[in-house]
Amino acid sequence: MRFLIVSAAALTALSGCGGLGRPSDKQALVATCIEKGEAEATCNCVADALEKNLKPELFKKVAQAAGRDKQDMVEFMSSLPVEDLLAFSAVTNDLEACGGAAPAGE
Repeated sequence: MRFLIVSAAALTALSGCGGLGRPSDKQALVATCIEKGEAEATCNCVADALEKNLKPELFKKVAQAAGRDKQDMVEFMSSLPVEDLLAFSAVTNDLEACGGAAPAGE
């Protein structure tokens, strides 16, 4: 359950996007995170952790939801099949190492 909370918090920090043209999936996640008030280093760390630990298809889904569609991340995570949710357990330690992945209260 903890990995779901950490993952949802990290994804909440990444829930919008900006910039000209169509940024890469990672760029969309980083831009969203920065827009939410996080440090660029933290945002890069979170995006790297997601990209490294998730299958490319799931990473793309996350980037689409968080970075492009600005979906509510709790709703997005709730809509994922169990196997996708379990995939986030591989990300938990890396996300915690990023530190401060989501602003307090989000």
